[in-house]
Amino acid sequence: MKAVCFFNTSKAWGGGEHWVYENSRIASRNGYAVHVVANEKSVLGDRLEGLENIVVHRFSVTNLSFLNPLMMVQLILLFRRNSIDSVVFSLPNDVKAGGMAARCAGVRNIIYRRGIAVPVRNSAFNRFLFKSVITRLVCNSNETRRLVLKENPDLIAPSKVTIIYNGFDFDSYDARSSDPAYQRIGKEFVIGNAGRLTRQKGQHLVIEAVRMLQERGHDVRLLIAGTGELEAELKDYARTRGLGKTIFFLGFVKDMKGFYQSVDLLAHSALWEGFGYTLVEAQATRKPVVAFDVSSNPEVIADGESGLLATPEDVTDFADKIESLILSPERLKEFGNNGRQRVIAEFGSEQAFRRLAELFDSE
Repeated sequence: MKAVCFFNTSKAWGGGEHWVYENSRIASRNGYAVHVVANEKSVLGDRLEGLENIVVHRFSVTNLSFLNPLMMVQLILLFRRNSIDSVVFSLPNDVKAGGMAARCAGVRNIIYRRGIAVPVRNSAFNRFLFKSVITRLVCNSNETRRLVLKENPDLIAPSKVTIIYNGFDFDSYDARSSDPAYQRIGKEFVIGNAGRLTRQKGQHLVIEAVRMLQERGHDVRLLIAGTGELEAELKDYARTRGLGKTIFFLGFVKDMKGFYQSVDLLAHSALWEGFGYTLVEAQATRKPVVAFDVSSNPEVIADGESGLLATPEDVTDFADKIESLILSPERLKEFGNNGRQRVIAEFGSEQAFRRLAELFDSE
């Protein structure tokens, strides 16, 4: 039985943590001895704690942890004592300390799974990591790969780069019970937005688009799922535009299936993405997506078939695209059905894991 380790010490829950959660469970089901390094205060660690055949180890890793001899020794011993054959990192800080510890421990496969669509800085230390520590780079989209290597195309050999889209467990999702997140009133059109309340996710743009739609005479409501540092600012932004009774901030939503079932479409306002899990979740629930034509969005959304792509940061175009679906219930339903078929064909979790397992089993 090969032992694999997923290493993610983020305290918060996001796409990367979702990816680790799903793949560690699939690896366990496929006969691997699974270890997960998570933060001492971690949503990911809490969710995995106690699951069969998954051992959770708690560490608090920082940007300078690779300079901490005690932590480095602890990580080296963790890898050696558990005979870890492959380790997968998903955060830059983690790959510094954990990657170097894995190298010292003789771990065969040191995989950096990059889900953030931003360039890797062309520093001497990063060149060392990518040349001498990391054995494989996994990117969650072609756009992520392009941006990761933007500042140095020779950072890692092309033969060591693999594209693996985020997988989605459709059987588990379909079987999950759910409750509506919102009770529709009359014939109102309900728009959803999900993501951390940060600049990257661009919620101020979807709020402005909703204001435009309301001015055009549409009876719309906006549900925003998520928490983050901009929560107070965004609530104030909505109130000052007279949208206090139009926009509902739901906070952290555990039952995302119930959330998607409560909306007519997902308005994804992110300014960039590595790979938007919410795009797949919405389409899995037969909900069309309107998003900006940025990053990996065109790889996940079939423009004009399962959703619509708007000019980046163009609020008017964003509102226009949403309006076109408000005015065409038939097209709305068609896009929803197309999206469901497409994400099942392209983004199944088992097929995504098989590609990752090929890296575990490679020599």
